[in-house]
Amino acid sequence: MKILKRGRYYVSHITSKGQTTIPRMVRDMLGLREGSEIAFKPANHGFMIVRVTTTIKEESPYTLKEWKKIEKLASAKGTTFHSADAAIRHLHKAS
Repeated sequence: MKILKRGRYYVSHITSKGQTTIPRMVRDMLGLREGSEIAFKPANHGFMIVRVTTTIKEESPYTLKEWKKIEKLASAKGTTFHSADAAIRHLHKAS
C-alpha cells in the first residue's frame, strides 16, 4: 500500500476488468466487510466512497381492507388463529 506525502491518500490499482482492492485501512474506516456495498458520490475534485446500508422493504401480503379487518379482529378478545392461512380464510368469509 502506498501513502502519498500530501495528506492521507491510499492508492489501489485497477485491473483490466475494472476491479480494484480497497485498502484494509479504508475498509476498516468505513466498516466494510465481505458482501458490503459501497457507492461513489461525485464531490468537488473527485468522488467520495460511502458505505451503503440496505433495508428490506417487504410488500404486505394483505390489502388495506384486509389489514383493517385484521386490526378489528386483533382488538376483539377471544379471536385467535393458529395460522396465517386460517386468518385469511376467515377474512374472506367475512367479506
